[in-house]
Amino acid sequence: MSNGTLAELPPENIPGGIDPPGESSVMLLLPHNKYLLGRRGTEWVYSGSGPGSSPQNISLYDGQSISLTNEGTSPTILTAGTVNTLCRELSSRSEPPGTHTGAVLMLRTFMRGHPVFMSESAEYLDESFFMSAMKDRPILRKAYWTVRFAMSRSEMETVTRLKAWLRAGPEIFSQHKDGMRLWFSILETPDDETMTELEELSFSRNEVKRVAMQNASPIVIYNPASGWLVLGRFGRHRETMFFLWCYFTHELWNELREVKKLSVNDIILSAWGEHDTNQAMKERAKYKGVDYVKG
Repeated sequence: MSNGTLAELPPENIPGGIDPPGESSVMLLLPHNKYLLGRRGTEWVYSGSGPGSSPQNISLYDGQSISLTNEGTSPTILTAGTVNTLCRELSSRSEPPGTHTGAVLMLRTFMRGHPVFMSESAEYLDESFFMSAMKDRPILRKAYWTVRFAMSRSEMETVTRLKAWLRAGPEIFSQHKDGMRLWFSILETPDDETMTELEELSFSRNEVKRVAMQNASPIVIYNPASGWLVLGRFGRHRETMFFLWCYFTHELWNELREVKKLSVNDIILSAWGEHDTNQAMKERAKYKGVDYVKG
């Protein structure tokens, strides 16, 4: 209570006036008879006036501390570490967000030729069957969770990038695991940390700044000793525009450009799609249950 240390309490020790949380919930008891209750992976409510009061919805973000207001007393500060622990514990007790039916029907529209979707009895609509079918199909597994998470957040741009990733051939990125690097920026010129990484790849600061000043998109820089650096601009309005820098080794670039005959824009989207699928698998690992084989 005094230093933010978390301890799991058995249900019978919850104070009177507070309903015990379900198995997909996490409760943090706080000083002054207050509490924080998380439900279903991402939803959090805070009671700032003790049991019996009307709780308020709040948001917790990984890596960010939060100050909880208390009437008549000083605020309660949850450190970034405490917030991370709470989010991790709640996710591990919750089912992944999104719905199976919506995700699998969307996936089928652009993976219709995959064997799992060729069943006349539409067995893929059964979630248990589909989870079992994904175990030895890493590409299908990555695509499914990327679509499911994207649809749960209404991020249809992610689906567009996933399609580009599938057209490029996901196995290419698996064969060249160290052949690509991505950096995102809200500024035209990358930050100092990114600049340092680009310099290590033999791209000078002046060269990068000169490319960033151009209005064209995408822009490609070739370095004989290192590889290819591509700048893509995204966003319809300048105030909401952001920038994506992609680095490719000679080998991976040749596979995508010369063998697959992809446009530079499709190369950017497919690389971003590879990033999306890797992030989706990391996100899936946070939630309850195991539906894939590691490795």
